Amino acid sequence: MKGTVNPFVSQFNRQSWVMPVSAMCLVLGFMISLAWVTQRTRTSRQHFLSPDQQIRVNEASVDIDAFQRLSGEVQKLQGDKTRMENALASQGGQSKVLNESLQEMKVFAGLTPVTGPGVVITLRDSQKGGSGMGGTIGIPSDAIIHDVDVLKVVNELIASGAEAVAVNNHRVAGNTSFRCVGTTILVNDVKIASPILIRAIGDPNTLLGAMNMPGGVLADIRQTDQSMVQIEALKTQELPEFVGNTSHKFARPPKDAK
Repeated sequence: MKGTVNPFVSQFNRQSWVMPVSAMCLVLGFMISLAWVTQRTRTSRQHFLSPDQQIRVNEASVDIDAFQRLSGEVQKLQGDKTRMENALASQGGQSKVLNESLQEMKVFAGLTPVTGPGVVITLRDSQKGGSGMGGTIGIPSDAIIHDVDVLKVVNELIASGAEAVAVNNHRVAGNTSFRCVGTTILVNDVKIASPILIRAIGDPNTLLGAMNMPGGVLADIRQTDQSMVQIEALKTQELPEFVGNTSHKFARPPKDAK
């Protein structure tokens, strides 16, 4: 009958398209499985090759198991490297803090050179009626700079906020001593003589105000002779480190000290 579709023919046409597609998928999957090369399939297939080809394949082949082991070692080394970098970064931060604390303690103890603003005070023996510290008999004692004068000036500077002091380029530290021996003054057992330069690092205005205070130590010296004292503010200066003895024979930290 015209226009009538034969169901058998229609079903056949659909199957004729489906079957080739299925077959192609099957063949493609089989080919992929053949192309997937592993250490096991490579070994099993080598007997199909000629001896020369087998030699070339073996020379060019990669040991997959060894490669995997090497990859695992590389990953382990990378992990170790990361852990070491993290540990070094942590220790580096701690070392930085310790080093900064050490430098602060060295400055406090006078064991390192320092620079900064401050003042310089010059003390000299009076030239009125004599020739100085080694002058003739009859020169008043007040006309000579003594160890106590130097000590008082140093103490006044420190009390006024000086952070570092040096006397004739000898840094003042915790065990610095001042004493007279004959016509000279000993600073840390080193002889010095007039003129004596006392340099201090700190706020210049504060130090100037404290040292020029009426009734202060410099005012007492000026009563004898104004020329015996000179004080000047400096924008910057450098003081040397303490070079005296720093060892202790008897003093020890307590056992339970932290």
